[in-house]
Amino acid sequence: MEHPITQPAAGTSGFGAADPASAPLAPVSKGCPFLGNTFQFLDDTTGLLRQSHDTLGPVFRLRALWLKYTVISGFAARDFLKQHQDEEYLSRTSVFQRVGRQLGETPLILGLSGADHAYLRQVLHVVYSREVASSWVPRLIEIVRGHVQGWQPGSVHGVMDLVERLGFEMYSTVMCGQSLGDTYDDILRVMRWNMNTGGRVWPFWFYRIPRYQRSRQRLLDRMGNVVRERRRTGVPAGQPPTILDTLFASKDGAGKGFTDDAAICYATYGFAGSCCYMSRLLGFLLYEIFSRPALLADLTAEVDQHFADGIHDASDLRDLRLLRATYLENLRFHPVSQGMPFLSERDFVWGGKQVEKGDLVVLSQVPMLFSEKPFTNPDQFDPERCLPPRNEHSKADAFHPFGIAHRTCAAMGLVETMALTAVATLLHELKLEMRPKGYRLRIKVEPLPSPDAKFALGLLARRGAADRVLSGRPPEENRVLAQFPGADDPEVQRLLGQATRHVHGPTEVLLREGDPADALYIVVRGEVRVSREQDQRDHSQFLARLVEGQFFGEIGLLQNAPRNATVRSGPNGAEVLRLDRSVVDALLTANDFVLEEIVRMVRKRLAADHLLEALPSLRSGEATRWLPEFTERTCTTGTVLIREGDTATEFFVLTAGEVVVEQAGPDGAVLERARLSPGQYFGEIGLLRGTPRSATVRVVSPEATVLELGAPGFQRLVEEQGGVRGDLALALHRRIT
Repeated sequence: MEHPITQPAAGTSGFGAADPASAPLAPVSKGCPFLGNTFQFLDDTTGLLRQSHDTLGPVFRLRALWLKYTVISGFAARDFLKQHQDEEYLSRTSVFQRVGRQLGETPLILGLSGADHAYLRQVLHVVYSREVASSWVPRLIEIVRGHVQGWQPGSVHGVMDLVERLGFEMYSTVMCGQSLGDTYDDILRVMRWNMNTGGRVWPFWFYRIPRYQRSRQRLLDRMGNVVRERRRTGVPAGQPPTILDTLFASKDGAGKGFTDDAAICYATYGFAGSCCYMSRLLGFLLYEIFSRPALLADLTAEVDQHFADGIHDASDLRDLRLLRATYLENLRFHPVSQGMPFLSERDFVWGGKQVEKGDLVVLSQVPMLFSEKPFTNPDQFDPERCLPPRNEHSKADAFHPFGIAHRTCAAMGLVETMALTAVATLLHELKLEMRPKGYRLRIKVEPLPSPDAKFALGLLARRGAADRVLSGRPPEENRVLAQFPGADDPEVQRLLGQATRHVHGPTEVLLREGDPADALYIVVRGEVRVSREQDQRDHSQFLARLVEGQFFGEIGLLQNAPRNATVRSGPNGAEVLRLDRSVVDALLTANDFVLEEIVRMVRKRLAADHLLEALPSLRSGEATRWLPEFTERTCTTGTVLIREGDTATEFFVLTAGEVVVEQAGPDGAVLERARLSPGQYFGEIGLLRGTPRSATVRVVSPEATVLELGAPGFQRLVEEQGGVRGDLALALHRRIT
């Protein structure tokens, strides 16, 4: 059931009533006479929120023990946050001030509002991003493997204990590059205490309990040592930057670096996401997978295919389409985040109901996740809804499992990366079954929902090569044009459109060692050479040669550090695309892309541009629609793409490099007929006439990239896009005249 939101009336406060006192109070959800909704909270918080929303409307009141809540729920909560009404009428300072002090003197982001909150959230979105976690994926896989290495067939393992430990170990590694296993018990105690106290399940005086205070002090001492040591040593050679390194490189709102106290606060704060939130969503995810044999078999086959080629980074994890769809559906079906608590600072009206000053207000997105507007049969667990062509999670702006708008969790990409890594590795390594057999999910709420302690997995056997599907994924050149989540979002495309082209002559300096990092660069044509200056006499050490499709400049951006090398164009010059720092930061946070995905999106746009250049009768939207029909291939010098006399089976568009068109002369000598550059095409004559190849086409540049379309796709293109035949005829005429 959906409820309309009261629209502002003319001349009113903007919330549907000129005088808040004239609006009725929100209705109270039915519960026990003295305990209110306490048992409903503990039994099924999601069900309580849904039932109250459906029967009472989007604004209602709940009672639990000594607490009273006013809940703004569903689409009403979404609109409230998207209109920034929380900044106008609510505060989180008093709700989270004491919680924040448990991690030091640095104000915790949960209690901030306005410009301070917006700036810090932008910083933390990069700190906790998929990009920072991406390079750690191979190490995270080894952590999971190491944890289950000692398991014996027939052994049984509690799921919640398993996922809490995995979340802790994986986050520790991404956070500081090492395990903090000696403080595991203290971290769990401190995180659980803060979750229950911050959620108002426990009173604040619980913080004074000696056992908690001892754990808190040991944790802060340990984290202080970790922070100071990492700041002193920096990033070890051969190791990617960690969350701490990214924090050290970031600036606060005053333009200063983060202090040790701030680094301790936000490095420790991440354990709440891994040991509390991620562990619970992983518990539900494993239940849904192992309670569905057909889904388990399909997911196992998918991860085996990806492990056959190697899972190297977060981009590879996002290519696990079915697993990621199952993960997203799990977030919808088992929402771990039930709502966001605030304190009302003055009376106001929303949805036609009065909210009074001093009310504890919860903004809950939960009813949206079960809305019938985008979600077909929302009470069924169905991963297919999160796959094309349905993509229900992208419709009606209803899918907000990690919060809404400016209150969305900054660590959602980090959590996704660790969660997908854990599940993929478990499925690839072990043959498991649910224990006890026939287990039916029972939920425990403390204060977040999770499967109860009885849910376990039993090890049947370790999986070997004979158990696995060994055929790998499509090669990288076929993946560059693949669609992945968020790539076609209009805002993402707008940001990509801000890339600027720059042409450089031979051996020009594009970046100089020591300069500020202000942009990411992608090689479009030619090559660039990376070197490091060795002394003041302009002696340099050659480091790398980068060609079309490769990128540089990212290290300084991510670490907020000066350029660590000099980049010059090659002997024949180079053309590059430049993405300013502000654009890269926005793309890293908009859909939590990693740099590899940003480059793949830029390459896709370039490929579409080349297709439009070759076939100008296509409109931009048509070129983008046809692009997935093509395969992108990268070839080295000497590669023969077409051989004279062969059957015509493909059409090619050259997007990078140079090819030569050759024919055999009457005396057998090879004659060069033409040289083609990016934006030109070949192979159409034999396809249009149904004749063998009339010439040989060979790569003559060090590398060349082509878009390749098979004969059936070529015929559809010519038949469906009437102007294409004219483009081809005109180009043929120009070639032979």
